[in-house]
Amino acid sequence: MCHSNLLKSYKNYSQHNDAAGRCSGFLLIAAICVLIYANTWNASWHMDDFPNIVTNPLVHIQDISITSLLRATNLFQDQNALYSGIPYRPVADLTFALNWYAGGDQVWGYHAVNIGIHILCAGCLYLLLLALFQTPNISGRFQGMENDIALLAAVFWAILPIQTQAVTYIVQRMCLLAALFYISGMWCYVRARLSSSRWRQSILYSGCFFCLLLAIGSKENAVMLPLALGCIEIIFFQNFSIRHNGKKCLMAVVVAAAATLVIALVFADVIRLNPLTFIERLSKTRSFTVGQRLLTEPRIVMGYLIQIFFPLLRSFSIEHPITVSTSLLTPVTTLLSLLMIAGLILTALYRLRSSPILSFSILFYFINHIIESSIIPLELVFEHRNYLPSLFIFLPAAAGIVRGIRYYQNHRSPFMAGICASLTVLLIVVFGLTAYARNQVWHSEKTLWEDVLLKAPDSARPYAGLAWYYNETGQPDVALKFYKASLSKQWARSSFLSIPLCNMAGIYIRRQDYPKALDLYNQSLACDPTYLRAMYGKAVLLTMTGKWDEARQAAEILVSQKTMPWDDLNLMGYILIRQREPEAALKYLRRADLQSPRNPKIYVNIGIAMSMMGYCQRADWFLIQASQMAPGDMIPVLALISNHIKSRNAAYLNVDMDTLFRWFTIDNIRDTLRNLSENKLQVPVSAGILSPVIAEALASRYNRQVLRRFEHHE
Repeated sequence: MCHSNLLKSYKNYSQHNDAAGRCSGFLLIAAICVLIYANTWNASWHMDDFPNIVTNPLVHIQDISITSLLRATNLFQDQNALYSGIPYRPVADLTFALNWYAGGDQVWGYHAVNIGIHILCAGCLYLLLLALFQTPNISGRFQGMENDIALLAAVFWAILPIQTQAVTYIVQRMCLLAALFYISGMWCYVRARLSSSRWRQSILYSGCFFCLLLAIGSKENAVMLPLALGCIEIIFFQNFSIRHNGKKCLMAVVVAAAATLVIALVFADVIRLNPLTFIERLSKTRSFTVGQRLLTEPRIVMGYLIQIFFPLLRSFSIEHPITVSTSLLTPVTTLLSLLMIAGLILTALYRLRSSPILSFSILFYFINHIIESSIIPLELVFEHRNYLPSLFIFLPAAAGIVRGIRYYQNHRSPFMAGICASLTVLLIVVFGLTAYARNQVWHSEKTLWEDVLLKAPDSARPYAGLAWYYNETGQPDVALKFYKASLSKQWARSSFLSIPLCNMAGIYIRRQDYPKALDLYNQSLACDPTYLRAMYGKAVLLTMTGKWDEARQAAEILVSQKTMPWDDLNLMGYILIRQREPEAALKYLRRADLQSPRNPKIYVNIGIAMSMMGYCQRADWFLIQASQMAPGDMIPVLALISNHIKSRNAAYLNVDMDTLFRWFTIDNIRDTLRNLSENKLQVPVSAGILSPVIAEALASRYNRQVLRRFEHHE
């Protein structure tokens, strides 16, 4: 009895120590990550942040209702992934929407969430490694060193400088979430395999499947999870000494590969994607063929490994100058890279029994580069693609370091043990400082693109990035200089030339050089006829210059697309109003209202269209709503006054005048009326009709001096 109680007490004490040790490990990981990313809280928006978050109306939610959240994920609406360029990743979009609700476009909140997810990923990796050390094929091999190895491997992964692109580049939260759920799915699977309880196994397997769905909903490359689970099953659970176990291992590989393929096809069907058509369509926009990409990627993947193990600051960039491989020997590093990859994979297969940790880390790395580093014609290189594949990359090194330190401790050589420990700490410090320095580059668009310009001077992207920065900061002359320079540089796609041409057109519009702007829009569309932003800009420009028939033709192209943003529909409706076709205009404006509910710009146009059709009472409702939603905008109030003049409703007209004089100054009213006559983008209400009525209202409310001042400026 006494002996039983003693064992029970020891077990409870041991479990308590394990929990305390894991908690301490997690806190250490969190502290290191916070220090490394302490300089990123105010890092600005960059590149894909804008279409996915800043200008994406789906994630700009105003409340936490079920309707708003479902709309943010786009789960039950027409998917826009294939046609808008915005990927269909509902889980990530949901987190962006919650961020927007909490803090709008304030970047620090997004960085806080990204850093938090990165800490969770590293912490979950730590727990997963501890679970793997309990599996049959490696249990007991490390004789009490498991916690130290797992913690060191997780720390190394968390501080890798190559991870900064995934963590600090806000939109790459997609990578972070995919990795988090991927790791969680693996942990659930390992714990289920280690459990002897049926009900617990059922819960854990269900959790694994749920994590798979969440991971794929964050980023598509997580579809490789079943294949990774197959590797875990074979390497850590199957007994190679059993005679007929080879068939079981082969079956595990076949099942895992089949599951991966089926899940990929189901996901493609959900987002209405034909994989072959998608690859063919995307290939047409690239400067390389599918075969050339397949030859080039081995060099890039080996380049990633160099960046991981030898993280020199000058090697990191958002843009890498890459020469496309056209044959096995052009350049010769193509063949060398293929041989090295083949050698690593063969080594992993050969050492499955003797070095399962080494084998798993190698196979996991290459398996999880299959989606983004093979035949799918994405851009050739991005550092954030290593966030998931690199999870176990330092596990063999961590095992070797901890074993080395323990060896010297056991052989009474504290000096050598101290040297090994000191070198390990020094390596962590160097990695951490390099990551911290790399994060400095992400501070602003200017610092990011100046860094790229130094490392890839022949690429067009840094010139275009700097041009955008200078344009946004009120330096259009400098922006034009960089845009023009970008036209003669190398673009990832020839169609990308349409972007600087379109942006240059916007600058010339602000200079009121409309013919030059129109010519640039036409050049932009000649480079890429599908570039809808240029078509929208052209339609607006034609509207501004009163070329209604040409503007209508451009707008018809916009609204004929599979995706029709509310501003395209609203523009088409406005043009039809200008052409005195209010009934046709309403068809587009109602569709715009479905895309962007309670939008005052749309409501004003609906109100004017209804007023033109003689539905003055219905027009009142929309115009009143618009004026209440945008109290600082005079246009809805003036449209209301025009509607009440038309309907000869004197009582409502007096209310309108009270609102007008209460909300706006005489100078504001005068300037807006003048703008109505000159600006063809303003609503089609007549300043000539409004001015006498407003002047009469002024006469009855204010003294003659104010009235003369108003009439003088008229």
